[in-house]
Amino acid sequence: MIPVKGERPFFDEAIESLRGQGMGEELEIIIQDGTTEYTEYTENDLRGVRWYREEDRGQSDALNKGFAKAKGEWLFWLNADDVLLPGALKKVLDRINRIDRIDWIAGDTVYIDEHGKVLEVRTDAKWRSWFGKKLSVWTGGPSAFFRRELWERCGGLSADLKYTMDIDLWTRWAKAGERFVGLGDYVWGFRVHGGSQTMNGENFAAQIAERKAIDAKYGVSSDGFWRNVTRVASVLDGSWSKRKSDTARLNGRLWSEIAQ
Repeated sequence: MIPVKGERPFFDEAIESLRGQGMGEELEIIIQDGTTEYTEYTENDLRGVRWYREEDRGQSDALNKGFAKAKGEWLFWLNADDVLLPGALKKVLDRINRIDRIDWIAGDTVYIDEHGKVLEVRTDAKWRSWFGKKLSVWTGGPSAFFRRELWERCGGLSADLKYTMDIDLWTRWAKAGERFVGLGDYVWGFRVHGGSQTMNGENFAAQIAERKAIDAKYGVSSDGFWRNVTRVASVLDGSWSKRKSDTARLNGRLWSEIAQ
């Protein structure tokens, strides 16, 4: 599922990263387009892609609309300026098949520049169930994969949130006691560029305000003591050293060349 609206300079790369997964018809690609008059692409240009053009109230609303149209058992989304890393879906499916019951799984993130070259990687501390009782969950949206049944049972994204709807969703699920499993592999290529809604410095104050509202809503913390506990945990479990070594190893390489 890809939500789009307005200009989309990296959109072709996002689509190709999905097609490059080699999943064929097993992978359902839905485009939820809030720019109804945009006509650069046609159905013939994007064979096998279901493209819907309709007005929405923002990214969260677009995602909710798109997932309502999806047919598959497992759901995930990808931003129009980001990529899904090579072999990501097969890694996810392999982990799903090796665990008796799992509803929610997330991988790690690679940050790339406008040219698709790796800047750094992000590997968080290995997930512990009590984290969800004390902390807001910062797993990046497109790095998470979840069953439709979980989405329908616990509810989708809050359309009132513009920047931190993924944090709100994961935190709500964690507070409800839903099981989270870390993949331990990189799946999402997050693109750092001037037009990024998340990385635009002018939006930081609004993002912080939304995070504080989430903390108050669920009785958790996005910073302070408990967040520092996770930083210590990442050192003790090797996540911090892995992040440093992988950043040094992958820095400057194209995302499409990252071996899984």
